[in-house]
Amino acid sequence: MKKEHHKCADECTCENENKEKHNCECSEECSCGEDCKCHDGEKCNENCNCESKPSEKEQYYLDLAQRVQAEFENYRKRSYFEMKKAREDGQISVIEVFLPCLDTFKVAKKSITDAKVLEGVEMIESAIMEELKKLGVEKIDAVGQKYDPNLHSALAVASVKDKENDIILEEYQAGYKFNDRVIRYSKVIVNKKED
Repeated sequence: MKKEHHKCADECTCENENKEKHNCECSEECSCGEDCKCHDGEKCNENCNCESKPSEKEQYYLDLAQRVQAEFENYRKRSYFEMKKAREDGQISVIEVFLPCLDTFKVAKKSITDAKVLEGVEMIESAIMEELKKLGVEKIDAVGQKYDPNLHSALAVASVKDKENDIILEEYQAGYKFNDRVIRYSKVIVNKKED
């Protein structure tokens, strides 16, 4: 009577007579976990490469592990974007506090009569703007530009015949962007020709 055993694809390490006697087809490189008993109860090898189909329970746990891994990957990506947005929101809130201070430069420059003092104030303003630019803060161009509701807020309209329609004539308050996100719109006066 032949013993029941699994069949491995490669070479058999059992003795020739046992191989023929027990129809053993074991290989040295097997990892299916089943015991091949060609020698009346003894294993002929311990390493097996057989591809065995997982049981229902094993398949359930494999599927569960894949779902958990996918959910964790989604959580990791979501957390990264939420953390990035929170960091940007924090930076914006700090920058917004300093914007009124930048506005005072414009007022101060109008009242300064001494050329040396004016030059010093402009140097300070320029240095601050350079540092803000490194952080991603950028002043929105206004005067002479075409009115864009995504960047500008019109406070009033004026009619100047030698200027094009919808051209910004004057900037009342400077606007700023942070990494292409508007943090304050430019308050402007826009040209509207009378028909």
